[in-house]
Amino acid sequence: MGLGLLAAGLGVLGAGSSGPAAIRYELNAPLLATGGRVFACFSDALMGPAAGCGGIEVKSVDVSQVPDGGGDHGLPWSQPMRLVGTWDGRALTLTEAPQVAQAAPGLPEPCTQDFSPQPGFDSMQRQIEVIDALRTRGIDVLMSTGCDGNAVGIVVPVADDATVNWLTRHYSVKIVGWLRPLPSGP
Repeated sequence: MGLGLLAAGLGVLGAGSSGPAAIRYELNAPLLATGGRVFACFSDALMGPAAGCGGIEVKSVDVSQVPDGGGDHGLPWSQPMRLVGTWDGRALTLTEAPQVAQAAPGLPEPCTQDFSPQPGFDSMQRQIEVIDALRTRGIDVLMSTGCDGNAVGIVVPVADDATVNWLTRHYSVKIVGWLRPLPSGP
């Protein structure tokens, strides 16, 4: 299993699209209501009353209408929900009411093989370099890991063309988005 760096920062996130022709995205995730804001949680491992969760902000959701998550997380957590909305680069604005997720698709895997570095490859240093470069561009990283060879695996909220093109020009990376684009149409 690769070494993962989970970014719990919930500030500025990656580029996206909005407006009349905005792409709609979906994801399945538990919700956390805290400080008057709602977040889709990327990893259950980060969920805790003091720690919060790594993920993205969700707008246009009435948490009083979302089923409680129960279990040991406490008050502000929901069970996994299917969320559909538009991504503006900072938050997912729901275009449909949240629905209880029938089955979670699991977290995206940026690497197809186990971590096996070549001599001289410093995975941790490369991951930090890539994360810093993305944050400088206003793109948050939800997870990073070492992949085969000297590549770094990255999970961002939305793997839009601009982000993917910039990253692959500058680094040896395998990048995936957490939010899944929905087919367009009526």
